[in-house]
Amino acid sequence: MAEHFDRFLRLLALASGVVLIALTLFTVADVILRYVFNAPLRSVFEFTEFCMALIVFLALAYTGRTGGHIAVDVFSKWLDVPRLRYLPAILAFMGAALFALIAYRTLLETISTFGQFSNMLRWPHFPFRFTVAFGSAMFSVVLLIEAVQSCRARPAKETQ
Repeated sequence: MAEHFDRFLRLLALASGVVLIALTLFTVADVILRYVFNAPLRSVFEFTEFCMALIVFLALAYTGRTGGHIAVDVFSKWLDVPRLRYLPAILAFMGAALFALIAYRTLLETISTFGQFSNMLRWPHFPFRFTVAFGSAMFSVVLLIEAVQSCRARPAKETQ
């Protein structure tokens, strides 16, 4: 089961990469048209905004699952005591709850603004907002899995 979930997250991240390549090509075309032919593409900012939502939220869960997020261990030496061994699980549960709330609120926003379209491209907002909700929900699941795994992990033996 976990293997299928990981494969699904990888496919979402690959889709994010495809969108990133499309955004790169669009930006290069805009720069060439703007500076060589003095004919910039219309709606570059809208296209970029929509693409960024897809890029970030399609790859968020995969990045979290593979440990690709930036982590800073400033307090690790002070928190490395047996009585605080459940702190990572607690933080992961809190993160899962936060991203579940983000997913829920974004889904409500998506439903309530279903008929909105962008100004220049005239693209509907709902697919992009739904992607934000879906990506947040997937990241919430990843954090929940990490929390459960952290609770099940055996504590490290104390050195004396």
